Amino acid sequence: MAYSTNPTLPKARAFALKLLIQEQLSVQTVANRCGVHRSTVWRWKQKWDVMNQNIQMDNPNRPSRAYSRMNHLSHCTWHIPTMTSRPHTYPTAVSQELAQLILSVRAQLKRCAEVVWHHLVTVLSISVSLSSVRRILWRSGVARGRKNRVRRDNPRRPLATYPGELVQTDTIHHVDPKSGRRLYYYTVIDLFTRMTHVTLAPRLGAGLAARAVLEAQEAFGFPFAMVQSDNGPEYSRYFEQAMQRANITTRHSRLHRPNDNAHMERFNRTIQTECIGYYWQKSVPLSRQQAKLTAYLAYYNNERVHLGIQMLTPREMLQRS
Repeated sequence: MAYSTNPTLPKARAFALKLLIQEQLSVQTVANRCGVHRSTVWRWKQKWDVMNQNIQMDNPNRPSRAYSRMNHLSHCTWHIPTMTSRPHTYPTAVSQELAQLILSVRAQLKRCAEVVWHHLVTVLSISVSLSSVRRILWRSGVARGRKNRVRRDNPRRPLATYPGELVQTDTIHHVDPKSGRRLYYYTVIDLFTRMTHVTLAPRLGAGLAARAVLEAQEAFGFPFAMVQSDNGPEYSRYFEQAMQRANITTRHSRLHRPNDNAHMERFNRTIQTECIGYYWQKSVPLSRQQAKLTAYLAYYNNERVHLGIQMLTPREMLQRS
């Protein structure tokens, strides 16, 4: 028998043996046609002889006349089975109870495998590898695979090396299902510490966008050196002038390049998924949304760990800087 993980290998062996025995081609010719070494063909031939040793090729009752060999070849076994190399036991396998616990933590946190593993190790004091957590989530169908992306040589974006060196800001909105009015969320994030701030407003404007950045600077407790935004109308010349008066440099992302504002876009998705997305389906007073948003920002900045800053919270990252 042979060991291999290729499911089509027995069929390939049968094809090579039929060329060698039925077509009576040479070993070298069969090896060249099948793309293997001639010693491999010889081993296949030896295994085939052992498997078909009970089939008689000649008729002993008629020594003067050769019996039809092809009739006997039709009864031969051509497929050499492949023995699996899978072990019989798995002494280090994850137990069913631990797998269920991993899935329950994933359902509770709704985060990636790294955060689930970090919670199991640090909070629940469970010894399990990150690869095991990834494998269980993948087999259960709750983990999403990443697509292979083509890398492009984009101009290098500024790299934040201290708090406030680079801050990103953006605006998201939703329409109230009853009144039909729009509500705007001015979001701000510091790229070094991941500290975030959100300001609610009933309208869109450059003055409100500038006020949101200044409120975030006061809430974070450190000065901003540069603010990056997209090319929306609220980040016009008036916004730039307001930032200049506050000694803050402005920078705009490239057109049709959301990755230039990647940290901000990711936070917008997170806050819609974990906080404000629930209220978008209902007509909720502005004061109630503001209270809910304030509580969520306190959790986000002080308790929620981040994969991009070595599983620290934004407050811990600020204290270490």
